[in-house]
Parts: sequence; structure tokens; C-alpha cells
Amino acid sequence: MEQGLRDFFAPRGIDLDAQAVVFQLCRTWAAAQASIESRALRPLGITHAGFVLLMTLWVSGPSETRALAARHHTTKAAIVNAINTLQRAGLVSRCRSSQDKRLVTIALTDAGRDLIERAQAAQHCVEQFLTAGLDTEERKMLARLLRRLGEAARQGLREETP
Repeated sequence: MEQGLRDFFAPRGIDLDAQAVVFQLCRTWAAAQASIESRALRPLGITHAGFVLLMTLWVSGPSETRALAARHHTTKAAIVNAINTLQRAGLVSRCRSSQDKRLVTIALTDAGRDLIERAQAAQHCVEQFLTAGLDTEERKMLARLLRRLGEAARQGLREETP
């Protein structure tokens, strides 16, 4: 597929190496996420979005809804929908501020903490499987390169220019 794209775009003056990096990054992320969901998360009854939200609460502790939305670069409505699902499953709880009733803090329940610990362990097994073909130095180099790409993407969002 990549060679077909190269053949198509080469006459158009496209930087094919830059395109290949981003194309492969997107394809790889989609395949990795699907693998993680099917092998680690779905057997535990959780989606990737739920996993990410539970991980944030596990690592950072209780957080207000608006802070979760900002941290995840999404809307408050999207976070509220995810929280509703997690709360129905008994994985998170809501606590309204006594000073400002509009502010709601989300926290893990004991069941949520137990699930995220198991989900993180299961995901880590998949991470090890996916990176088994890389030695330690290659893993570190790839992580460094991806951090640089991520920073460029975040910078692009801040500047809102292509």
C-alpha cells in the first residue's frame, strides 16, 4: 500500500518520507490500539476511552470534570458521557463541591481501582508483545522519536498552522 501511495504522490512534489512517517504512525497506532482493546481491555469489559480515563484518575487522583476534559483534549460533554458509563459500572464516583455545586470531582471506587490495576497489567503484557521485536536501545530510540513527533503535533495545535 505504501508503494502505491509513493507512486501516486511522487509526481505531485509531496515529501514522501514525511508522509510515510505519519502514515505508518497512524496505521501502527490503529493496529496497536485494536490489539490492546481486543487482548487486554475488552476481556475486562472496558473500552480504550474508559481505560484512559481510569488511568488518569489512578495516577493523578480525583479530578474535576473540566480538568479531565482539558487533560484529554476533549469536550466536557464527552468526559461526562464516559464518566456516566464508568459510574453505572460502579468504577467511579462523583462528589459535588460544597462551595460551588457546579463543580464535580470524579474519583475511583474500590472496584475501579481493582479494574484499572488489572487492565494496566493486561495492557502491559500486550505492550511487551508488541515491542518484543525491538531491543532495549531500539525501544528507547523509538520512544524518543515519537516524543519529538508528539511535541511537533502539540506545537502545531498551539499555533493552529499546518
